[in-house]
Amino acid sequence: MTIELNTDLVPSGPYHDVVVLIDVLRTCTVAPLLFDVGVEELALTPSLRRARAEGGAGRLLVGERQGLPPEGFNHGNSPVQLADLDLRGRSVVMVSENAPRWLDQLAGSRAVLLGSLFNAAAVADAIATLSPRRVDLVCSGFAGEPDLDDAVAAAFIAHLVQERAPEAALVGAARFATTLARALPDPLDALWRSTAGQYLRAIGLEQDIAFAARVSASSSVPRLVRIEPGEPAPLYHFAAVG
Repeated sequence: MTIELNTDLVPSGPYHDVVVLIDVLRTCTVAPLLFDVGVEELALTPSLRRARAEGGAGRLLVGERQGLPPEGFNHGNSPVQLADLDLRGRSVVMVSENAPRWLDQLAGSRAVLLGSLFNAAAVADAIATLSPRRVDLVCSGFAGEPDLDDAVAAAFIAHLVQERAPEAALVGAARFATTLARALPDPLDALWRSTAGQYLRAIGLEQDIAFAARVSASSSVPRLVRIEPGEPAPLYHFAAVG
């Protein structure tokens, strides 16, 4: 059975089968990392107010505004800073302004995974176990526009999927992303040049760029398991695959 392996440089639903949402800098790097350091439950939201309302009862709040944790938050979104924590058994609510805003578009899919360079091989393995007819690698972009970091990560994941399923056919922007990745074979270079990378450099978080350029360093794949409605924004709950 041929698998269609599509890339969208920005979300362009609807989607129906297996979807990988990619936000390299930094939500989809931090999310698998949190499971790596022991987090048991992870919820994403774009809303500081919703996150604060869900705080307490042992839940940690993770988020940033302009490179700093907002008032009442336990940690920022820096993977460099989070990597040394021991969060075994903890529940986390993470705020991100980028990736979570696309999750409503993806929610009707059979499976929604979070992917990046950091967990690329694990994502490809998870896709293989799902036996999809179509895989949509959906890049979050930056401020609604395509960005280098996510496009290159999509190409890496597509290559790893094809290694496991040689019959997978590239469609949509997948060929473009692959050509882009060949022109920028060093992931760190691509992330450094990206708009998201330039933003992180401007606020003094360039170490996060190097961290996010680590390919297949994580074996965790966050999968959307339920959406909890609420105001002013939903909570998107994820469990770890792998």
